[in-house]
Amino acid sequence: MQRLGQYLLLWGIPGLMGISLIDSAVVPMMGGPDVLVALLAWRRPMQIWVIILAAAIGSTLGCLVLFRVARAGGEVVLSRFSPEKRAWVKEKLDRNAFGAVMGGVLLPPPFPTKLVILAAGAFKIRQSSFVNGVLAGRLIRYSVLAYLGARYGDQAADVVKDQFPLILSLALAGVILLLCWRHFRGSQRTRGAGE
Repeated sequence: MQRLGQYLLLWGIPGLMGISLIDSAVVPMMGGPDVLVALLAWRRPMQIWVIILAAAIGSTLGCLVLFRVARAGGEVVLSRFSPEKRAWVKEKLDRNAFGAVMGGVLLPPPFPTKLVILAAGAFKIRQSSFVNGVLAGRLIRYSVLAYLGARYGDQAADVVKDQFPLILSLALAGVILLLCWRHFRGSQRTRGAGE
C-alpha cells in the first residue's frame, strides 16, 4: 500500500485524488492526503481550489465505499467497537446526521472517523446526508491545510503537526455555531408561521 501511495504521489493532483480515496476507503496512509494537500498547495498555489476539490471528492468517494459496505453488513461491522462508543455515535447520528458526519471527518486523529462512517452506514442514515456531511467536512479540512501549505511553504508540515488539532477545532467550532444559528433561525420561522 505504501508503494502505491508513493506511485500516486508522482501523479500530482490526480494522484492526490487516488490517495484520498484509498486513505478513506481502505487503509489510512501515513500522512496521507493531509500532507499532500499542504505540499501541493505550496508548490502550486494557483491551483489551490483544484487541489482542495480533488482531495475532498476522492475522500468522499472513499468514505462512500465504507458507508455502502457498512450498510450492507449492518451493525455486525461495528462489533469491534465498544457498546458505549456505538451508542454515543448512534445518538449523535440520530440527532443530526449531517453534523455528526461532518464533524467526524473534520476532526483530526485520534477521533474515530471510521467509526462514524461505519455507523452511518450500519444505522442506515440517508445517503445524501452522509455524502453532504463528508464533502462539507473534507472541504473545510483540506481548505485549512491548503491555506497552511500555501502560507508556510515547506514549513507547513511542522505547523500542521503542531497546530492542526487547534486549527481544526476552531474550524469545527465555527461550523457548529453556523449550524446552531441555522437551526435557531429555522425554529423562529416555523414558530412565526404557526402564529
